[in-house]
Amino acid sequence: MSKQMRTRFSVILATTVLVGVIAGCSKETTTAVDTKQPEATASASKEPVVMEWLAYNSFSEPDPDSKVVQMVSEKFNAKFKFWFVDSQKWNDNLNVKLAAGEMPDVMQVRSPVGTYVSNGVLAPIPDETIRKFAPNYAKLIDKYNLWNTVKYEGEIYGLPSLNVNGDYPTVLVWRQDWLTKVGITKTPETIQEFEDALVKIRNNDPDGNGKKDTYGFSDFALPAILGAFGSPGLTEVKSAAVQNKENLIYMEKDGKITFAAIQPEMKEALTLLSKWYKMDLIDPEMITSENTGGYGFDSQAFYNNRIGLTGKGMFYHWRNVIDPANPEDKGGGQYVNLKKSQPNAEIVLGKAPVGPKGASGTPQWGVNSTTLGITVKGAKDPRKVETFLKMIEASATDIEYYKTVFRGWKGEAWKEENGRFINLSASVPAAEFMKKGGQVFNIINVPEFDKSMDKFNYDFGDKVKPKGYLNMAVPSVESHVKYATNLTKLTVQTYFKIILGEASPDIFDDYVKTFKANGGDAIEKEVNEAYKKMLGK
Repeated sequence: MSKQMRTRFSVILATTVLVGVIAGCSKETTTAVDTKQPEATASASKEPVVMEWLAYNSFSEPDPDSKVVQMVSEKFNAKFKFWFVDSQKWNDNLNVKLAAGEMPDVMQVRSPVGTYVSNGVLAPIPDETIRKFAPNYAKLIDKYNLWNTVKYEGEIYGLPSLNVNGDYPTVLVWRQDWLTKVGITKTPETIQEFEDALVKIRNNDPDGNGKKDTYGFSDFALPAILGAFGSPGLTEVKSAAVQNKENLIYMEKDGKITFAAIQPEMKEALTLLSKWYKMDLIDPEMITSENTGGYGFDSQAFYNNRIGLTGKGMFYHWRNVIDPANPEDKGGGQYVNLKKSQPNAEIVLGKAPVGPKGASGTPQWGVNSTTLGITVKGAKDPRKVETFLKMIEASATDIEYYKTVFRGWKGEAWKEENGRFINLSASVPAAEFMKKGGQVFNIINVPEFDKSMDKFNYDFGDKVKPKGYLNMAVPSVESHVKYATNLTKLTVQTYFKIILGEASPDIFDDYVKTFKANGGDAIEKEVNEAYKKMLGK
């Protein structure tokens, strides 16, 4: 996930970019799933159904001959043509294909469904069809009350996926060996303690190379600093600043849904960050991000002794406690990558900083993960719809199938000893894991399954869990599709101008007025009206 890291309110398809899609699909925009087909259409046909597949986090291109892919193909009498869209350039690459009239049958939806509906990409999926072929999955979504996140004008246009990891806020990771080197014995907890530690990391040569070339932090930790003043305005910076994704945070205030980015407490946070930037505590390369390639949670700046504090990642990325019952365990993937670059490095997962008024927290995704959609192209063939829904149902009900599509092939990626599940692939790079079919078909996570399979990992997560700010899940509305991308750009530009000292923090007041006048008020009004309707008020 997804998703990934993955925000549920990203608007990635500008209307001007998708004129080609609208023209090419104008006759298909009302295509709906046919509910009158026989229940056994997928299994009744001898010929495999061929599905063009983009319902996965494409960190690498899956091997169609891998054991996992072959197992799924045989189980559902299907052949898969995998679409590969570089996850780091998802927006740009996918938009080009969609604008040319190309689309897969099933895809991840990394924006409000309304964006794709209005541009002729997604087909509606009747509730009765979902409950016919995936009844237990439907009950699971009922339990978490997530249908509102995939509805547009009253119809379902996507299938919510779950991720138990969304119950855990993102973590903050310090170089423990650096803290020790500069004389800090207590992991920082307050915003003042953070400042004291960052000053020493910048000035006291923690890497011992005799050069003043270390900084406190870069972009991954920014939301946690914002969170010391209130709900952070952005879930993370790189996707908004570099990848042109919308990731504004919704919050509830005074009984209404609004944007965290425009709250006065963000002005206070930006004022502090501007001060810290002038003190050289923030890496000046944060504008292009500490992640310069590869898996989105990798921090090359942290690996290369440039910064002493990073964030954004999850507890399992940075797990530095080794499972004594698993000889293959080397810790979380990003911890392993750090140790490859800096064998003597040690880390500690710290708490989110507490601000002057007691606020504290890092972004928390929530269990609602990346939406999956059936395109108007895929909906033309009822067999594809039925097969996809049955795949989801298998994940929701069959734990052995779930283990295979989630964790990989038994005996290679995981094993069981004395009734205990042992993950053998925790340290395997995401790209390599995916080539072998791991998580290519992991289209719905089941919280109970996940925790039962990985108790050691989740016990660790519970111990290091910081406070979090949950991004409120709201209905998809037309005004969000129309305005949110530009509002994100406005927010990032304003935030950066203040942090970098290019403008006074006082421009924040004008920014709020511009934000509200250029779509912010319209979105708030429509979202609140839609939310009330959803609640039956």
